[in-house]
Amino acid sequence: MTGLMKRDFQQLPSQATPMPYAVSSLSDLPGSLQEAARHYLSPADRLVSICVFPGRTHLKDMYRWENVSEQALLFTDTAVQHIQAPASSDQPARLPERRSLRATDLLYTRLSLILMYGRLELVDKNLTRLAVDFNAAGFNIIQPGLQQLLETACARDSFASPDGDLTKKHLESLGELSYKFKNGLHLYGLLPGEQLLGFVFQPALWMRRWKLFPRKKSETTLLALTNKQLIVVEERASSRFPAYGWILTFHPRHAIKKIELAFKQPWHELAIGLKGSAGLNNDQRLALETPNALVWQELWSRFGDNRAAP
Repeated sequence: MTGLMKRDFQQLPSQATPMPYAVSSLSDLPGSLQEAARHYLSPADRLVSICVFPGRTHLKDMYRWENVSEQALLFTDTAVQHIQAPASSDQPARLPERRSLRATDLLYTRLSLILMYGRLELVDKNLTRLAVDFNAAGFNIIQPGLQQLLETACARDSFASPDGDLTKKHLESLGELSYKFKNGLHLYGLLPGEQLLGFVFQPALWMRRWKLFPRKKSETTLLALTNKQLIVVEERASSRFPAYGWILTFHPRHAIKKIELAFKQPWHELAIGLKGSAGLNNDQRLALETPNALVWQELWSRFGDNRAAP
């Protein structure tokens, strides 16, 4: 196995994650989850989808095994609920306090799809964090509920661009630079009907350690600004060989507090400042070459900061 593959797999669970599956109603949930689901969902909640993640046992590190009990995501039209079976069968199912997120409070969403490993992480303005691991081949089970949640989170700040062909034009331009990133954005990033207003594609940046050995400064990154949100698509690799899959981070417009661009030789640093609990730094920082920094600056001045398209 190459050094790249060894390092990449070290970041993934040591045992394949199970395939998620969908159920149509609360009564179809596994018995260990039904009681909690009925208790925490009110009659007024409109269910969009229910995704179940089977329990599994995996090697946590070189010395310890970890048991992950079965769990479920319940997507409604306004929120997502996460429930997990108890570690032992003699305890009632429970819903931890920090496992309920309202779409309007969403700070960011991170979706990792690397080989057959998938991970969905949701964080709200109070830094409540919800995360599930799953077999990436089953993402289509999760996607409808996730898209509904993101659509609701972005609804109050979205606008319609008068140029309906912008998305097609930009995707074609992106495809000329990277067919992989075009596919990642098109298949897993953009919401149905979402308009791509512009993008910046930044190849990986490398430095030299002690003027001899190459060292990666930043991963290949795509900044995609839409009429609903800012989507950041990244790779994860430890060598010059292409990385597998994508890591997509979704920032609703209302969750962005500020975006700053500063020159830090030899590149520019873009800081995406997010709203959240006071005193905590939620910034995402990205390195851009000067031409790309200028493109982003112009793009954000036209369509960013919650401005409607002209």
